[in-house]
Amino acid sequence: MEGVTSAAEPFAYPTEPHCRRHGPAGYTNYQSYRPWLEDEFVFRCIYCLKRMLWAPTDVWSVDHIIPQDEAKELACIYDNLVLACQCCNRMKSDQRVPDPGLVAYGQCLRVNSDGAIVPLNRVGSRLLRALRLNEPRYQRWRSQRMRELRALALCDPEGYEQVMGFPTNLPDLSVLRVDSNTRPEGIKDSWLAKRRRGELPNVY
Repeated sequence: MEGVTSAAEPFAYPTEPHCRRHGPAGYTNYQSYRPWLEDEFVFRCIYCLKRMLWAPTDVWSVDHIIPQDEAKELACIYDNLVLACQCCNRMKSDQRVPDPGLVAYGQCLRVNSDGAIVPLNRVGSRLLRALRLNEPRYQRWRSQRMRELRALALCDPEGYEQVMGFPTNLPDLSVLRVDSNTRPEGIKDSWLAKRRRGELPNVY
C-alpha cells in the first residue's frame, strides 16, 4: 500500500517515487482538492512527515510543486498539488523542489534517531536548504516525538496505535463531485474504503 509500511516508522521517507492514486479534475479553487490530497499523501506532510493526527489544530496547506508564479495554468492541476503542513509550505514559498512523483525522498533524506535529517545526495541537500528541515527547533521536536513513540510502543500499545494510526474522520471521496477523474479506481482504494472493508492497518 502506497505510503504504508508493515512496521510503522514515524519519520521514514518513501523509498520509491509517489504513484498517484487519484486524478480528480475540474475544481476552480485548488483548496477544494484537499480531501483527495489528504488521502493521497496518507494524512501527513510530504516534506517533513508530520501527521495531521499529531497536530489537529494546525493549519494544513495545499502546496504547488511548480509554484503559481511560475505556471499559473497549473494552479488547479491535481498532479501539481501536494499536502503540506503550514511550516513547510511557508518555508518552501515559491521555491522549486523535486517532484515526489519523480524523486523518492527516501533516496535523498534519512532521519537519524536524534531527529537530525541527513542528506544522502545533492537533491537531499537541496531539500534541506529549501525547507530548513534541520532548524534546531524542528530537530528537537522530531527527537522528542520519536522518544515518546518508543515509550508508548513499550508501555502503552493501545495508545501507540492511536497516535500512529489513521484519523477518525477519513474523507469520503465517493461523495465528492468532480468534472472528471482520470483514476476513478482510486476511490475504491481510499483509506475510508479500506476501513469499511476491514483492511485498514492499525498503524502506518
